[in-house]
Amino acid sequence: MCSPVNAFQEAVKRFNSIDPVRAAARSGARFDRAGGRFEIVYFGSLYLVDLAGRVSRAADPGGEVPFNDRTLIIQYLCEASGPPPRGQWISFLQLPDGAHHYVPLQTDATVPLARVFGKSPDKFAEAAMALGGRPLSMGDRSFLIPALPKIPLAVVIWEEDDEFPAKSNILFDSVAPMHLTTAALWVLGVELAHKMIAHCDREAGRERQITWLEGVNND
Repeated sequence: MCSPVNAFQEAVKRFNSIDPVRAAARSGARFDRAGGRFEIVYFGSLYLVDLAGRVSRAADPGGEVPFNDRTLIIQYLCEASGPPPRGQWISFLQLPDGAHHYVPLQTDATVPLARVFGKSPDKFAEAAMALGGRPLSMGDRSFLIPALPKIPLAVVIWEEDDEFPAKSNILFDSVAPMHLTTAALWVLGVELAHKMIAHCDREAGRERQITWLEGVNND
């Protein structure tokens, strides 16, 4: 498996040869002809991509965008083939050669989600909605997450109880393989988990800071 840096460089090489107008039409992104850049929503936030393959977050244009995020956005703009979501959920194992990355998806995404949110369904909901999620009716809690314009994901949690441990799952719209490779979809699922858990960690940090400040003010 190539490194994140190499994966990004390979994606940019391909990106340099695409027709931006056609790529926008196929991917659901917007191409700003005057500005010479794409505008694309990724996990609920607007990102900008110039014709050299430089990716920035619209809300933080000078900030560093992680390699995985940059690579996924560039790969999607290159590979998206047009069809809209079908509203039919499939498991990772139903993706082409999904078995190759199924265990890593569990290790890096679904098991950590269950561990962090298995006893905290409200925090699970909060983290999902921070990524633009909207509720679904699966498991104990579930949300549709707009990962990319034509690739929604479903994230599901079953809470821990006296008989069973918590578990989670990430499902893919059946159109997903028409827009990204299975390897890229694995990374997309992992990034979903990382972003939800990071949101939870940030909120926990804020709560600790508030508690500390309240203690200082009461001294």
